[in-house]
Amino acid sequence: MHLTKDEEKMLSGGYGKACKKAMEILVKMGEYAGAERMVPVSWADLSTFSGIGGGHGDSPDNDMYKFMKEFDDLCIQEDTKFKCPITLADVGTPERNKIMTKMGAQLISPAGASSPHDIFPLPLFGQYVTPGATNINTYCNSMIGARGNNEGPIGVHMAALVGKTPEYGYLLDENRYARTVVDVKVKPKNYIEWAVLGFYISKRLSTHYWDVPVLINVDPFGVSSDDIMAFCASMNNPGSITHFLIEGLSPEGRTLEQALSGKKPKDEFAVGSREMQEIYDTFPPNSNKPDIVTIRFPLTVQRLYDVVRLVEGKKVHKDVSFAVDLTLAARLVADRFGLRKILEEAGVFIGARQGDVRWKGKVIDPWTQAKREGVRTMVTDSLKDCNAIGQQEIDMVLLPSLEKIVNTALTGKMEA
Repeated sequence: MHLTKDEEKMLSGGYGKACKKAMEILVKMGEYAGAERMVPVSWADLSTFSGIGGGHGDSPDNDMYKFMKEFDDLCIQEDTKFKCPITLADVGTPERNKIMTKMGAQLISPAGASSPHDIFPLPLFGQYVTPGATNINTYCNSMIGARGNNEGPIGVHMAALVGKTPEYGYLLDENRYARTVVDVKVKPKNYIEWAVLGFYISKRLSTHYWDVPVLINVDPFGVSSDDIMAFCASMNNPGSITHFLIEGLSPEGRTLEQALSGKKPKDEFAVGSREMQEIYDTFPPNSNKPDIVTIRFPLTVQRLYDVVRLVEGKKVHKDVSFAVDLTLAARLVADRFGLRKILEEAGVFIGARQGDVRWKGKVIDPWTQAKREGVRTMVTDSLKDCNAIGQQEIDMVLLPSLEKIVNTALTGKMEA
């Protein structure tokens, strides 16, 4: 890799041991990926993949946890600050947040940590970024035109510290053009159907990571930001699609010709009602009684009012645990205008952290604890939940609308 004089100074220890270690890791990443140089990082998000206290790898027995703790202790000893202009963090524990603050991070709400709902300020078009969470990275690449890779917690942290990251992958012009045309033959009716559309495309392209899809025949006036955020969540799970384009909506795909850079597509396929049904059939209703019903995709203000309308004056079935997540804005509205009281009087559990549910009198994270705690059947709006929690041999059920999900929680009966 070609390094500037300032980067060479960091690598040689001219800015201290912490910067030296960070640059060593980034150079190794760049050499492995074939990067020719470093580029400046304008925005970093450490709010999810912290490696410690509230993020992935938060067990003290985890090697990443130990590495991050030792590294951050070194940063504090040397009074090393993040060089990335905007570094966001909230990793759950007061002790960890205190360290992040000392290093110069801006603390944000953790409510929407793995999605773009509550993360502000967002980066701008053309900036190089290191998002910690996959959802926000996909959103930044595809709908903002900022450039980021899924680098993992250590790569993100090191880039934030030195303000640089190796230029490879989706940071390069040639990897940002579409290679696959997806003809959308259906008009998704809500955010769940957008998630199903994303899941199908992601699964179809799971072994073709770099074949960026461009969606055509999407009505640009019939799509909401919630729809796109749900789509992003499914695009990076199961297939880890980090960048897509939508003709007429994506800044790098205003036209199909722009999206393809004037070249012929490598592949083309259509998604219609049959393909959508394939995904629903993977997580179908069954004869079991639902143990947990969850609206995992965070309730925005609009969906908050929708759920309140559906449960007001009613009660969640005594045998069902019904949990919802709220975005930061929805939390403020719920508290200010009495909507939280309506939800709680109906028996709805509002998790403090994204994904939390109440099960048999205690709060659990079903991604890691569902099977251990005896959960058998879950109904959800989240295909990420279906894909991840289903690995624990839990019966996961995806229902196609908010109304059907809420009604299942109220009646205790699975609704087809």
